[in-house]
Amino acid sequence: MIVNPRSGKVRPSFSTREIVDLFADNNFEVGMFFTAPDYNADFLVREHAADFDIVACCGGDGTVSETIKGMMDANIDKPLGYIPAGTVNDLARSIGIPTKTVKAAKVIIGQEASPLDIGSFNDSSFVYIASFGAFTEVSYSTPQKLKNLFGRFAYYFSAMKYMPKIHSYHVKVESDARKCEGKYIFGSVTNSTSVAGIFKFEKDMVDFADGKYEVMLIKRPDSFFTACMIVLSMLSKSYKHENIELFRASDITITSDEPLDWAVDGEHIRDGNVIHIVNHPQAIDLISKRRKNKKVKDLEK
Repeated sequence: MIVNPRSGKVRPSFSTREIVDLFADNNFEVGMFFTAPDYNADFLVREHAADFDIVACCGGDGTVSETIKGMMDANIDKPLGYIPAGTVNDLARSIGIPTKTVKAAKVIIGQEASPLDIGSFNDSSFVYIASFGAFTEVSYSTPQKLKNLFGRFAYYFSAMKYMPKIHSYHVKVESDARKCEGKYIFGSVTNSTSVAGIFKFEKDMVDFADGKYEVMLIKRPDSFFTACMIVLSMLSKSYKHENIELFRASDITITSDEPLDWAVDGEHIRDGNVIHIVNHPQAIDLISKRRKNKKVKDLEK
């Protein structure tokens, strides 16, 4: 088990002893490793995962992303357990992993694993989101102390600061599903129902192991009224507006006139003018109570 002691909810109230005792009582032997500036989750996985039957991590979305990157890079084919201890825990909320520490540990003990798609963002791995444009800065620039104090509301406070800075980017998108080009204020490639509390998808819109991403692009509104209608469409989770393009794809290339600031699983990346994103279907087995989704909703209707 890899623990990030700097995550939002890993505080003195978090008892590593309680977790170790819980696993021991259920006939598990636990090796616990703590991340540090020179020993991130990626490194710890590559160093120690071969000695264990299950890889588990405790931390926020960034911690689970680093853990999965280590597993992908080292070709580690073992079940992954996750105890969410971040501020928002988008991945856990999407898939149905309890946000209470002990309850999440009991899910790992149950060992019911379901496949999870993992993506590549140029040469690196990511788990649930890569986004650029409006509000993208919020996910990686909100101070940790503010997250700890206010939780999800910290993202809204930070979002207000960036409202005056919103501008559009000329972007060309080529995918195995669709080609489009225009001036967009926001773009995202996701495998999640919840993204930093900024927007959400209904559960029947996302299948976490179908080999496809939900791709959203929002064109620049030409008036305040249009902007309000876009926001209302997102709040209602309908996404039915002429300024919103929403489709599914497995292989996406995004080319921009200028380098874009990306938030990839909550981390800041600035990686040139051309980004290639590929879905690697069912690359990881994640231990959760998730059952196979019903047929997902057709985004074209």
